[in-house]
Amino acid sequence: EALIFLICLSYCQVGEAYPCSMLSKDGYKLCTDFSQFGLVKLYNVAGKSGDLKHKESVYFYPTRVAVNLIAGSTAAVAHVGAPSISSTRALEESLSASVPGTSHLAIIVQTNFQLCAYTTSELHVSMLGLFCEESTFRRLPNVVFFKITRDSVKGAFRFGIEAGQILQFLKMNAHPRLRTGGQLIPSNIEDQILLWDRERHRVQMEEVYLLQCQDANEFQAVVQYTIDLGAHMWSNEHKNTIMVRYTQTESVMAYVQKFRARAAKKRRRGDIY
Repeated sequence: EALIFLICLSYCQVGEAYPCSMLSKDGYKLCTDFSQFGLVKLYNVAGKSGDLKHKESVYFYPTRVAVNLIAGSTAAVAHVGAPSISSTRALEESLSASVPGTSHLAIIVQTNFQLCAYTTSELHVSMLGLFCEESTFRRLPNVVFFKITRDSVKGAFRFGIEAGQILQFLKMNAHPRLRTGGQLIPSNIEDQILLWDRERHRVQMEEVYLLQCQDANEFQAVVQYTIDLGAHMWSNEHKNTIMVRYTQTESVMAYVQKFRARAAKKRRRGDIY
């Protein structure tokens, strides 16, 4: 039953929808297991998200990884340039060896953020775990599966890894058959990793000092002074409050004291006269 499903899957078209109702009970169970590895995408046309109990309303979409993993089309190799042919041969030799080598890594990133890596090296698995979600780790004899998530990528940023380094790593180790003219990484994945990186710089924390002015005249004078000084961060005219950069508090308070001294001197003169 499993072999029949695998053979049928090798003849499927990537991205096409196929009804699960045509599968037997065991075949449908195997299909749901494949979805955990990211080899197929299951969708319930009845609109009940996550409800996969009734296969009559469920369709499966084969991914490129599933078709290539099972079919392993050899026709595509004939159209590849010399460098890609040698890389492909090295990969095929590594995967077909009785004891696979540990130095080869070939990565396929799918548009659903699923990452498939052809490797048997624990070092490669650890490297991928730096920016992939470890809880999504799945393993076959020569292939490992991960999921790229916002939290996992941000965790890599906290380790000092840059978005450019992650993308460069994925491109440098992309599967040789992706080098036939297509994109090494789906554009939505690349854009999203860059957006996650920019989120770190969207909000900047800065320490400020809250100054309460005595009246509107003092407020206007101090606001103008802090703007000229480059220390102004925020102000509220109705409450006569100003936020200034904490590092420039000393200069601002010196100005405030001088202003209040001049204002007090003027008031005393007014009382005398």
